[in-house]
Amino acid sequence: MKARHLLCLGVTTFVLAVTSSMRAADGDAEWQKVNEIVEGVKNPKEKPKTREEAIGMLKKGITEFDAAYAAALKAGPSNAARWDAALFEAMTGRVREVAGIPAPAKPAISLDDIVKAADAKAETKSQASLVSVMESAEAAEAPGGDLAAWTAKAEKHLKDFPDEKMNQMVEGKLKSIKASADLKTKPLELKFTAVDGREVDVSKLQGKVVLVDFWATWCGPCVAELPNVIKAYKELHAKGFEIVGISLDQDKAELEGFVKEKGMEWPQYFDGKGWQNEIASKYGIQSIPAMWLLNKKGMVVSTDARGHLEEAVTKLLAE
Repeated sequence: MKARHLLCLGVTTFVLAVTSSMRAADGDAEWQKVNEIVEGVKNPKEKPKTREEAIGMLKKGITEFDAAYAAALKAGPSNAARWDAALFEAMTGRVREVAGIPAPAKPAISLDDIVKAADAKAETKSQASLVSVMESAEAAEAPGGDLAAWTAKAEKHLKDFPDEKMNQMVEGKLKSIKASADLKTKPLELKFTAVDGREVDVSKLQGKVVLVDFWATWCGPCVAELPNVIKAYKELHAKGFEIVGISLDQDKAELEGFVKEKGMEWPQYFDGKGWQNEIASKYGIQSIPAMWLLNKKGMVVSTDARGHLEEAVTKLLAE
């Protein structure tokens, strides 16, 4: 019995030693460092006090991640931790733009690789699929893009990963693309009672150029764009330019006070539902400001009039 016990103990010790050696060889230490850096970027111990400080922290974190990720891939190319790191890398695109750090020309591991990986966590695969769907939407919506293929991809994601927490993003984009397709076939139908009691029916504005402005008082970019909107309205309203506001605010008094203070004379739709605003939801609006321009026939000819509003309106008025 004693000999058998010693033999078992010897085998166990040998197995543990081999396992430990395999783990070390598979780069556990390097991947742990990657994980610590990722956590530091996501949840910094000290919150930045200024935008400049925040950008500096992001730049430092992403730079450290890139170096650690490359080292970990070299030390442990088959370690399952690689899938989470690859997902993080794929999700840093906008952050890299802000921090001024170029993205790799070709990722070592693609989002599709993560989705197909047998040893990736279900949550990681789900998130990778979501990111892949949303990233490909922009190309699909561009001139010459394949919306049918993107729609099939999006629907497959929803079927394969029905429990993904952020699926409302995909569902909203599907709704937005369908709504955009419908907008190209007939004049916009939009009727409501404005917050000040005015009755609005966009179909009765045909013959004029109309801006449908999805915005909110709490939206920084919306407020930043407002001077340009007011300027265009003052200069072109007499020539046939109208604006219809769709407010995603939740506080009616705050909206009314803001509109009065800024001298915004056009009607505003308000239902107090924020991002669940009924008109915005109907058309799949996921970010604001969303500025739609209607030509004199009531057709939506642009869903991105921000930054060149006056020029675009002047051109449409001349048609």
